[in-house]
Amino acid sequence: MVQTVGERLRQRREAKGLSLEAVTRATRLTRTVLSALEEDRYEDIAAPVYVRGFLRIYAQFLEVDADQVLQAWDQQTTVRDEALATPAAPAAALPEYFKSSTRPSRSLTPAQLFLLVATAAIVVVFMWSVNRKRPVQIAARPEVQTAPATATGPAAPTSPLQRGEARR
Repeated sequence: MVQTVGERLRQRREAKGLSLEAVTRATRLTRTVLSALEEDRYEDIAAPVYVRGFLRIYAQFLEVDADQVLQAWDQQTTVRDEALATPAAPAAALPEYFKSSTRPSRSLTPAQLFLLVATAAIVVVFMWSVNRKRPVQIAARPEVQTAPATATGPAAPTSPLQRGEARR
């Protein structure tokens, strides 16, 4: 009987006298991943690309040729996939949403296009009204009128501020 990749890795680990905990600490692979690799439960690991990476790390740690391990795994999974392959399901067994051959259009309907343009116009008008420059009104300064100077002295003050009158 031909050994699987997982069986070979487990035998190599046991031959080196290593526990799963020791391998976990050294490789930083979780115990779950290591168990799945040794038991050939590759479907428990996310995706084949991760399985390949984990197998490479584990093989390098055990000082096994990683390329040979990956080739054996490729052959093993190809055989398994062919054994599990079933003929296509009959059309009657498929749910209705799989039977539909028409795909929804990805283009916008006229109503959607109108709403999109109207929303954009509202946003543009709002942004324009917020950002437009408004002239700043500055309060007019009261002019101070003075009487012409006379030969006898300075002119008499004519505004209330110049006369020193108190504000009410």
